[in-house]
Amino acid sequence: MLKKIKRLFRRRKAVSPVVATLLLIALVVAASAVVYILYIKLMRKSKLSVELLSVKDTDKDSQYDEITLQLVNTGTLQAEITNMTIWTTRASTLGDQNKWHAHTGWVFVNELDKTLNPSEIKEAKISGEDQISLTFSEYTYYRLEFQYSGSKNKFLSDWKVLNEYADLSDLLISFDSFNLTAYGFDGTIDDPNRAANNYKTNPDGDYQLTEDAYNYLPVLDEAELIPFYVGSKIVVFHSPNGNLSAQPLQQVFDRTADPFRAKKFFILGLAGSWGDEFPYGDWGLNLTFVYTDNSKDTYLLNHSYLGDWWYRANPGHECISAPYGLITEIDLGTQTDTPHSHIHTHTTRFYFDFYKYVKQIIFTDPGDDYAAPHLLSLTLR
Repeated sequence: MLKKIKRLFRRRKAVSPVVATLLLIALVVAASAVVYILYIKLMRKSKLSVELLSVKDTDKDSQYDEITLQLVNTGTLQAEITNMTIWTTRASTLGDQNKWHAHTGWVFVNELDKTLNPSEIKEAKISGEDQISLTFSEYTYYRLEFQYSGSKNKFLSDWKVLNEYADLSDLLISFDSFNLTAYGFDGTIDDPNRAANNYKTNPDGDYQLTEDAYNYLPVLDEAELIPFYVGSKIVVFHSPNGNLSAQPLQQVFDRTADPFRAKKFFILGLAGSWGDEFPYGDWGLNLTFVYTDNSKDTYLLNHSYLGDWWYRANPGHECISAPYGLITEIDLGTQTDTPHSHIHTHTTRFYFDFYKYVKQIIFTDPGDDYAAPHLLSLTLR
């Protein structure tokens, strides 16, 4: 047996180095082919990234209905976006998933924009009937969620503040773009033709009002003087005193046909004859901003805004509104005509919700007091 084994061992032939080399090359090529096929399969996919560029209210209804996106496909396959969802929530409810609102009715304005070729970058607009509300009183957060072909994973963005992307290009930034005087109101009347009731004064006060011209006056916490156009007519509100009993209880500046957006609303006036003749703690005038979504901002104007323009008619012969810190006292000096009273007026400011469009500014008099505040001029910014 041992001899037989030795014979077999002597007959064993070794593998040629050439053959071994060829076998090794074949194995390497086969392995490379398998890796290449797997690599190509992994690489041939779409990869989508989306960035929000702006959100716009196109029809001025104070609801945002158009979003501009930047779409990028960094993959090697065409990507078609489907099942688009825009999530929104207020800042105070960001941590509560039950308060997240899913806007699912949004579509591409141009249907061709929902498809991206490999390595393509494009801007696209989407719009929807499920519109988005923004307000300056509390930030709204958003998150984008898309599914797209060529990938098993959906695109889901981080939560970001949507207000920062609002298109405010038509926001009024200068009074020159919207010259508004009190004479523009429905129900405007002439100040009664009596020398005792006018704002013409001698140059012995801090300011003099010039008719039919812009008067640059200080307003609380404003770094620059604010231009107020003072016309030859002013608004006087309702009072049972004399001929002011015929004045309407409501005077409206109506811009329903052409709503606007602004940040600030400035008033010159509110100090007028019998301006302080209503009970302390009560209000003498109601100021309301009405937006195109029918939401409202309402201010009940009390003695912190209203007072008598004759110093001697106020308690202590002083401006009773100034100590509240909500108005700027404008000392006009003494009247040119009799009774040569020392008079003053006020300037003040209110804020609009500038993410919305204003359609009406309404002044409402309660009708049950003897106050008759005057309105000289209005300015927007």
